[in-house]
Order: sequence, then structure tokens, then C-alpha cells
Amino acid sequence: MRTPCIFLLFVFSVSAGVVDRAALIIGKTVYTESEVEDEARLTDFEAGKPLDLSAAARKQAANQLVDRELLRQEMSVTGFQTPAVEANALLLSFRQQHYPSETQYREALARYGVTEDEMKQRLLWEVALLRFTDQRFKPLAALSDPDAANRSETSAQSVAAAVDQQMDAWLKEQRSDTRIVFVPEAFQ
Repeated sequence: MRTPCIFLLFVFSVSAGVVDRAALIIGKTVYTESEVEDEARLTDFEAGKPLDLSAAARKQAANQLVDRELLRQEMSVTGFQTPAVEANALLLSFRQQHYPSETQYREALARYGVTEDEMKQRLLWEVALLRFTDQRFKPLAALSDPDAANRSETSAQSVAAAVDQQMDAWLKEQRSDTRIVFVPEAFQ
């Protein structure tokens, strides 16, 4: 969960007395170390990769959070309406594609420290992101390559690549215009 700087509260673990410190600041939004770690866990779980919580993996997860936050802000500014999608159906489809049995799925959730609700939210975000990028960047991609639609075999791939290029260029520009602070201690 994102936390505004003004209301940044340190969360104390009752049993261990551990402080969940700020790891990343994007504009006025703060992400804690545990939120960065959660992003790394979800990414590895979804990709079926071994769990990696090294400093480099956490830094990569933090960069993903930067992109996600910038896109969320743009969705909000443009009035993008999140599509109505059935989260349980998305989760079931994911599970069936990646885990042959319910037992294997449950074991993987436990091994990665991921909950079904976190995974549902991740899948819903991905659907919303796909629809948003089509709405926001596809027209720009068409302008950058007006002949793409006339090439039958590669037109979908060409348009998708152009959309990705437009979004990457936009993210690069937004990153340069936004205050982004990676707290060094969080990535050691």
C-alpha cells in the first residue's frame, strides 16, 4: 500500500520491534522495504522463477514500482476507468496455466510468501495496464508508423512494439520530471 510522505508512519512489528523503513519515494508517495520485497515476491511467483530477494532483485522491484506508480498517476489524471474484470476467473486461469494441482499452487504461494488476494490485485492491475496502454499509447504508435496497419502478418506485433516504445519513452520522460529517491540502506 502506498503511503503519502505527510502521513508516513513507521510500522512496528510487535514481536520483533523491527521498523519497516522507507525504501523508495516517488513524488509524495513512499514505498516501504516490505512493499518492495512484496513486489519482488509477486514478480518471481508470477514468472515461476526461484525467489530472489537480493539487493539487485529488490532494486529491480523498486524500479517496477516506479513505473507502476507513474502509470497509476497518469491513469488517475486522464480519468481512465478501470475495467470490470472477474478477479477469481483471472486467478483460476493463472493457476491452471502454471500449476497442475491445487496442492502445488498452495505450496508455491507459501514458498513465495504471496497471498491469493495479492495475486488477484496483480492480475487485475495487468489487465487495467494493458487496456490503458492501448488507449493511451496506441494512437501515438499509429502516428509514428502509419503503414503498420497495412502489413498483415506483422501488423499486430509491429503495433505492440510501437506501443511499448511509446510507453517506454513516456516513462523515461516522467522519470526525469519526477522526484524519485531510492533509499540506499534499503538496497544493501
